[in-house]
Amino acid sequence: MSTAADDAGDGTTDGDGVTRRRIAVVPAFNEEATVVDVLGKLYGYVDELVVVDDGSTDNTRAEIRSFLPGRPQARLLVHEVNQGMSEAYYLAFTDLRRRLEAGELSPDDLIYTVDADGQHELAVLEDLHRQTVDEDLDALLVQRDLSTYPPYKQAGNWVMSTWATLWAGGVKLNDVESGYRIFRLGALADALDYYTGYKYSETVEVAIVLSRLGYNVRNDVIVPVPVFRSRTSLKDVVIDLAAMVLAAFRVTIRRPEGQSVPSLVPPLLVSGGLAAIVAAPPLLLLRALRRRRSHS
Repeated sequence: MSTAADDAGDGTTDGDGVTRRRIAVVPAFNEEATVVDVLGKLYGYVDELVVVDDGSTDNTRAEIRSFLPGRPQARLLVHEVNQGMSEAYYLAFTDLRRRLEAGELSPDDLIYTVDADGQHELAVLEDLHRQTVDEDLDALLVQRDLSTYPPYKQAGNWVMSTWATLWAGGVKLNDVESGYRIFRLGALADALDYYTGYKYSETVEVAIVLSRLGYNVRNDVIVPVPVFRSRTSLKDVVIDLAAMVLAAFRVTIRRPEGQSVPSLVPPLLVSGGLAAIVAAPPLLLLRALRRRRSHS
């Protein structure tokens, strides 16, 4: 379901002479307290604002609809039932790819992803845009400054990002869970053929896919986090760890004929070594217990 506005604005000509539209995508689930503030800050900056209500059960959708009148470049996409952040992004991204294929949008247009909960520092968005253009990046994945986060959250993010780097084929990923990103539309549209997304896995899968396909990806620009928000559970962590591996295999299997991608052998060898290290202590303990029983 979609509440659509007029076509996106004409875009802005950057210093390199290329005219790019700026399109923000904001997924929202039960964010009635913050969503309008986030949308308001974004609207004056972008050429088009796409917000996806992912089956909210509070007043989020009503808040978004109250924001739309008088703002022709904002539009609402809807999931009637909550399907998870990955599906919310997929709904918006596939619509953008459709418009790209129809010639309505350009591969050089830039897509911003921003959370509706207010945790992303929007004051630096112009600086991030300029860096993306100046460095000819296909994806700028913001590295959040997690220094004020609880130690367990920092540790979990380090584990996730280290695992992601292993499967990224040579790209250093410092904060693979970050949802604050800028994509070149052509690269993002290509990535849609290689990821599925479940719950929160879209962020980690897209990072792995773009990295392994050889796109210019950067994940070391540190930005403060105004507020601490975390909805992920241990189950989500396990899903994301597995999703990264599957995304890497998917790239290898589905890549166009003749396109080279990083070998899967190094991450498989490291993974096997890690599995052996983790499994060794309990196996040794089990063997010792069996010997004791046999001698008793």
